[in-house]
Amino acid sequence: MAEPMPVPTPQPPLPDGPTYFPLFLSLEGERALVVGGGPEAVSKVAMLRRAGARVTIVADRLTEELEALAAAGAVEHHTGGGPGAAALLDGARLCVAAVEDEAVARIWREEARRRGVLFNAVDRTALCDFIVPAVIERGPVQIAVSTGGLSPALARDLRARIEAAIPAAYGALARFCGRWRRAVSEAVPKALRRRFWDAVLDGPEADAALAGDMAEADRRITARLAAGTNAATRRGSVSLVGAGPGDAELLTLRAARLVRRADVILYDSLVGRDVLSLARRDARLVDVGKRCGRHAMSQEAINRLLVEHARRGSHVVRLKGGDPFVFGRGGEELEWLRTEGVPVDVVPNITAALAVAARLGMPLTHRGVARSLHLVTGHRADGEEVELDWAASLGARRDATVAIYMGARTLPRLAERLAAAGLPPDTPAVAVENATRPDERTCRGTLSTIAAQVAASGFAGPTLVVVGRVAALAAEAGATATAAGAIRAA
Repeated sequence: MAEPMPVPTPQPPLPDGPTYFPLFLSLEGERALVVGGGPEAVSKVAMLRRAGARVTIVADRLTEELEALAAAGAVEHHTGGGPGAAALLDGARLCVAAVEDEAVARIWREEARRRGVLFNAVDRTALCDFIVPAVIERGPVQIAVSTGGLSPALARDLRARIEAAIPAAYGALARFCGRWRRAVSEAVPKALRRRFWDAVLDGPEADAALAGDMAEADRRITARLAAGTNAATRRGSVSLVGAGPGDAELLTLRAARLVRRADVILYDSLVGRDVLSLARRDARLVDVGKRCGRHAMSQEAINRLLVEHARRGSHVVRLKGGDPFVFGRGGEELEWLRTEGVPVDVVPNITAALAVAARLGMPLTHRGVARSLHLVTGHRADGEEVELDWAASLGARRDATVAIYMGARTLPRLAERLAAAGLPPDTPAVAVENATRPDERTCRGTLSTIAAQVAASGFAGPTLVVVGRVAALAAEAGATATAAGAIRAA
């Protein structure tokens, strides 16, 4: 019987490679040297020729494809790799070694560096001055994907995903924008050009260009240019955008697009850095965070900033954790902006209670268990406890779910009030800090114990507390039918 194959084990975690400077290098008319004539050389020669380079191949043997190119005069071919071959590097812009023998690659690297020629060795990142990324091409549009040489397979996978998401017609759209670039620069003031092009790419011009109807695209952009310098075009606007509970992947498509195109972003402390990283490099980011009585900026000052930036012609995104209309003061800001005559729209997102429910596999309403959901805030604007008539809201009902926002500090008193309103002390409860973020923490207990548990856990981030029989479904392994049945029977 054959011996079983040994199971390979992974290497210890590798350190990240060098940090590369991303750039697109012009090779039109430049000479590029490729050492090697095998299958790896074929793809590198093809890429260099597409970039307009004059390719010289150094190899004793060539694949049939490379032989055909050499015979047609499309590439220059030299055999032999003796000492005199290094002179072929003179005047070259770069050199790619597609060879199996690492010793040969090292020799060529030393010769290339001696002459100041950029060097790349296929699959040998440590020898490279530059690496070749996975590239998505849509005509003049090129998107490069790199993992710093750590995982070429991952780069290829990302390339496939991006290729599937970007239609081939984007090359035509790029050419359309290129044809109109000078006309737009002459007709539209510099301060307004970015917004003009954003409107074009979101508008019927782009739709027509992507559909191949360039005549219609030209007609549409001509009409937009005719109105482009009107006073109305120069008006700014505000978008009240929900950033969700923290995970950038939970942003809506519209929210992500507005963040990427905003001129100014006023953001709360609850907004994660990965969400803010979507912003343009030249966008102005202003922290106006308010956290449980610690205000970086008053609401009145925020209102003034929104209006000031909009009246300067900026597109302002007011970025709020969760949903703008759930304890986010979105209603106050909407009312103020409308009073000031500033165009405003609202982009909803997932509020914390829904995010926590999804993370824990815990329905907030459940047949036979919970028939009502109450969203309440744990403190007033001044940080003090909210005065609510809990008895009138809940009575002695056992089929209610209460989601308490921003209640970590006032939770002891809130728990007392809920108990006084008729909720049994053993009502299940769960508290979640930083829901959906990498540093998310959870503690489970009952109405009588959850306040002490939260205090002992030292929760300092945004915390949501859910009290109600559905909280028993937030088991470590998720909800189970057995647990649900037990709750109904209780």
